[in-house]
Amino acid sequence: MKKILFLILMSGSFIGFAQESKNFDAGPQGKHEFRLDGFEALVFKTIEINYEYVISKYSGAGAAISFNTDGETIGDYGQKFAFTPYYRQYFLNKKEYGARGLFVEGSLQLATGEHEIYYYDYNPNTDTYIEGTTKNNWFDTGIGLAIGQKWVSNNGFTFEISAGGGRYLLNDDYAPEGYFRGGILIGYRF
Repeated sequence: MKKILFLILMSGSFIGFAQESKNFDAGPQGKHEFRLDGFEALVFKTIEINYEYVISKYSGAGAAISFNTDGETIGDYGQKFAFTPYYRQYFLNKKEYGARGLFVEGSLQLATGEHEIYYYDYNPNTDTYIEGTTKNNWFDTGIGLAIGQKWVSNNGFTFEISAGGGRYLLNDDYAPEGYFRGGILIGYRF
């Protein structure tokens, strides 16, 4: 009996969710949104482009592509490229239209980079010091969470602040253990 009741409640919730998405009005701004991360561009010389599709009043899904523009690595584990698909759930949305306000984001990340190792060695036989660097490429995938706030103007411009991070899963010897996800983003919804 409990299993039947559980199945009825679950199917009712899926039907309700499907009708909410089906009848959802995106409003004058539309359901497609592109954003650029100004924080990463100024601080890390990295370009991050985000696309988000508004699924319903309380959810959205999208992807971000990030790449380093100056060829230098950021820190010892210099990330050069990242692809990050994500899903967002919005809360406290008091507006008529969707995908705005406080949100929680779950993400996956595929990233590549270059790990730079500095070495300094003394050879007692020749009484000389050897120093230099070696660079090793890495690739890893990770899973992460972020929290943030998004504002959308009546004419479609968006402003977002978010912060979070994730952990890499493949244990590549040269990859970092985790990554930062977030920034200050400006965009447009159409």
